Amino acid sequence: MTTDTAHLTATTEFEAPTAGSWELDLSHFSPDATRIIRDAIEAGMPVGMEEGFALVGAPVKTIDAHFINGRFYRRLVPLVGANKNLPAPPDIVLKVATRVHPLFRAKTKAAAATLEDRIWLEELERWESEWKPSMIATSRRLAAIALNALDNEALADHLTETYAHVVRGLQLHFRLHVSDLGPIGLLLVRGRDWGLDSTELMQSLSGYSLATSAPAVALAEIRALAPGDLSSLDDVRAAGPAASAALDEFLAVFGDRLTGGYDISGKTLAEMPETIVASIRSAEGRSGDDGARLLGDETGAKLREQVPAEHRAEFDWILDDARALYGLRDENGPITYQWPAGILRKIVLEVGTRLASDGQLHDPTHIADLSAAEMANELRATSKLGPEVVAKRFEARQSWAELDPPRLLGPEPVIPSLSALPDPLAQLMDCVLTVLELIESPLDRAGSDLDGIGIGDESYVGRARVVSDAIDALATFEPGDVLVTPYTVPTINSVLAMAGAVVTEEGGLLSHAAVIAREFGIPGVIGIDNASSVIEDGASIEVNAAAGTVRVL
Repeated sequence: MTTDTAHLTATTEFEAPTAGSWELDLSHFSPDATRIIRDAIEAGMPVGMEEGFALVGAPVKTIDAHFINGRFYRRLVPLVGANKNLPAPPDIVLKVATRVHPLFRAKTKAAAATLEDRIWLEELERWESEWKPSMIATSRRLAAIALNALDNEALADHLTETYAHVVRGLQLHFRLHVSDLGPIGLLLVRGRDWGLDSTELMQSLSGYSLATSAPAVALAEIRALAPGDLSSLDDVRAAGPAASAALDEFLAVFGDRLTGGYDISGKTLAEMPETIVASIRSAEGRSGDDGARLLGDETGAKLREQVPAEHRAEFDWILDDARALYGLRDENGPITYQWPAGILRKIVLEVGTRLASDGQLHDPTHIADLSAAEMANELRATSKLGPEVVAKRFEARQSWAELDPPRLLGPEPVIPSLSALPDPLAQLMDCVLTVLELIESPLDRAGSDLDGIGIGDESYVGRARVVSDAIDALATFEPGDVLVTPYTVPTINSVLAMAGAVVTEEGGLLSHAAVIAREFGIPGVIGIDNASSVIEDGASIEVNAAAGTVRVL
């Protein structure tokens, strides 16, 4: 966990926190991410990834996470030598070690069992029968607690319990990412062996992420019950008991989830009633749309014909597994993280208001620079940091946005020779490296051309809404507009149902923006490094998904 001293003053140096290759992640957090969420990610991600990797027998220990000057860095932690920057061993040494070392032998056995038994299907079953119901029940219970009825001691207890819920959810989130990405990685790796196009392989999954379209479907059901002009949520309720009940259930399930990003500085959907109304108005006809599923099935059938006949049975089960787990990837985050974090946001805002009114903070917004334990201690009056100390942390955090972070801290990543690994380990390692590459944008992007990765095969012309955060677009966003933003997150799914196309600066074929474009059947171009600076807000642009280009008209 980040030390307290790192929050007291501005630090302009970017130094690797440990040995290893730390790679910058730009797709999840802005430089001014709140302290409590930085701590939660650093506590939850390595534990969850280690559980997932151990389960499947992956030849890596975990993926570590660390925030440096507000920037999110991660590193792939090897099984041995994690605390040293070691050169890559010769292939012959690696080949012998992975067959003799007890740890690698155990991993090889586990990896073989994973590929044989398809353990990700067991994880999916546990998600449906055990983990998802438990997460939802806990989130509903915590969200139902009236904050204004709690004294400071009770509020501190509620904060502590909710923060623990967030961390547990993150651990589960990252554990499940090993399984929800496993068969997708295997599909891409084996597809590459068969000469299949990776973009088309991902397109074959279209229509199989029901969680992506679930908010839009729910909004469409409300719209069917509340036709006519709607200018407020009261108008929806006035349409009748059925419409009112459907709206209440929508808010109970989706309202407390973070909508503007992964940090609690972003609003929940319930805090934006105008956006909900606009989404309901534009949702007509969204339910029952099988266009994405039809495209996925047609693409899968076409790809199957390109697979050598003797491998088609293998292709069939890999594709089936990838489709089964594809939906979990987009359902996982909103339930394990964005919902608990949205509840945490409400509590933190209440704590900030109380501490500021008591003179323990100069400003309520300074609460963003306290850890969960510090917030609880301040509420219980068991310690006093003093408003000046917290104000200095706030100033330091604000200054981080001006820094230019390097893409890599430490040595260049050492990628082991897959040919030296036992076959089960080589397959799993190939899957890990493939999905990591396809979630993020390529590191060598350059130039001023608006070229990126196309999602879909159509073109669309519309008005660009260029925003630093996707949620900022909602004040002026109209159905059919093109969202141009650094990245998107799963909780904005209901809003993106209004979009005619999407353009992002970050992300690869497995990013959320790519998923949303496939599931809603809208053109997308992702991974354009300079999109926000070249495209002006309000400009008419053409998004050509087939070519992977954007053109300002």
